Amino acid sequence: MTRNEWLLARRSGIGGSDIAAILGLSPWRTPLDVYRDKVECVNQPETEAMRWGLLLEDVIAREYARRECVRIQRINDLLRAPGRDWAIASLDRVIVPPSTRARLHHGELRGADGILEAKLVNAFTAREWGRGEDQDAVPLHYAAQCMWYLGVTGLPWCDVAALIGGGRLVVRRIERDEETISAMFARAEAFWRDHILPKIPPPPSNAREAEYVWPADNGESCEADEELLQAYNSAREAKARLAEAERDYEAAVERIKLALGERSVLTLHGRPIATWRATAARQKIDYEAVIREANVPAEIIARHTTIQPGCRRFIIKEVR
Repeated sequence: MTRNEWLLARRSGIGGSDIAAILGLSPWRTPLDVYRDKVECVNQPETEAMRWGLLLEDVIAREYARRECVRIQRINDLLRAPGRDWAIASLDRVIVPPSTRARLHHGELRGADGILEAKLVNAFTAREWGRGEDQDAVPLHYAAQCMWYLGVTGLPWCDVAALIGGGRLVVRRIERDEETISAMFARAEAFWRDHILPKIPPPPSNAREAEYVWPADNGESCEADEELLQAYNSAREAKARLAEAERDYEAAVERIKLALGERSVLTLHGRPIATWRATAARQKIDYEAVIREANVPAEIIARHTTIQPGCRRFIIKEVR
């Protein structure tokens, strides 16, 4: 299965990389990101970290197998939970007994002892994996992904092999928990039923998403409750601090410019700490004047004129 085929197939259901976002546990994605992926076919662009994670997946998996003295097998098929076609899983590897191979039988995965997820982890998040007495720690978004795969496949456990900062491999085991799996299936099914199927986006999780969901206003008003009044006061105070900081900045820059005069660089112990240089001259063409002088017909102008949608401006007003 090619990457494009895989991306297309994963839109047919909710997978392990989606469930953490739906539950609000993902540090990278939100429920609206999942919705846009499934409904609007908006793929998350591949980052450098994602690329290296994919390249090193096999290396991590093979080292896990060597250390744990087990056999692993790649699973290329997209799996679905029995009776829940919208619950899908794309596994990294499975652990299989000696001299056997896992196989699909009428959509059911057979012959596997457990699941393996290979992760490349940033060194700055190493503390999330625990040390000392807390050696079983697993970040919640990874734990949710593993539990989802256990729910889809029916297998009893999933090992996470995480290469932290390129220099430390840790292995954490997630045991199957029926209560957690049932709750996850219930939340995912509601999301699929209430948002994906009717194509109704979920509520936004941040200001960027709010601008996407509500690009235009309806002219109505909303009375502030205690929580919104607190947010308003915080925004007003922050705005005042920003204005004061901007005045201080402009005053300091003014002193530096007056001292520099026609000179280009301010130094400290001979090393540049600020510059004030002229940019290269740019040519600007007044196309409206060109059109008027050329007597371009109005219908031609209209044919090549587009209307750009406006944006919503947020303004904090002072209450007197």
